[in-house]
Amino acid sequence: MAIDRTLLGSLLTAAPTRRGFLRLAGATAAFSALAQLRVLPAAAACSGALPSGDRFFDDAETEILTQLMQRMVETGLPDAPQVRDTRAVATVDAVCRGLDPAVSGLLPLALRLVDWGPVLFELRPARFTGLSPDEQDASLRGWMTSRLQLRRTVFLGLRNLCFLGWYSQPESWSLIGYQGPLLPRTAASRAPA
Repeated sequence: MAIDRTLLGSLLTAAPTRRGFLRLAGATAAFSALAQLRVLPAAAACSGALPSGDRFFDDAETEILTQLMQRMVETGLPDAPQVRDTRAVATVDAVCRGLDPAVSGLLPLALRLVDWGPVLFELRPARFTGLSPDEQDASLRGWMTSRLQLRRTVFLGLRNLCFLGWYSQPESWSLIGYQGPLLPRTAASRAPA
């Protein structure tokens, strides 16, 4: 997905304009909606790998999301599964495909901004995906504690999506003491709709 340079320019412009302010307000509203996302839609419960034509994120964005999610849900426990060993990223992809494009449309741009965040905000000549885990944690702390409301809101929206994807996976349940649903899933509920 190509980055909308007009939108990016208006969000980062030095001289505020009415149009730039309205775009910033729209972007903030979209990320605020994502930051409050709490329910896993039925579309996210699909099983099996997604065909490449049915994906919300492209390969580069999927890699950024995978590394971002790994840092967000890292427990430090030796028996904790890696994000790549679960369907957590595919779940987030399915959720995003089911959301209103007005809410989810800026997510690919947000992931690209997080990836280029060390260059843009820390003046470090490396992208997020090229950093060590400790450096990635420091970069994410910068997003979480930024004085810029938009950065903090983007962080919260992405964090909630990462948690939604991770904690919807059976592999993560034992880490928080959850024994699973009281009623087992039936064969009809396992089949994709």
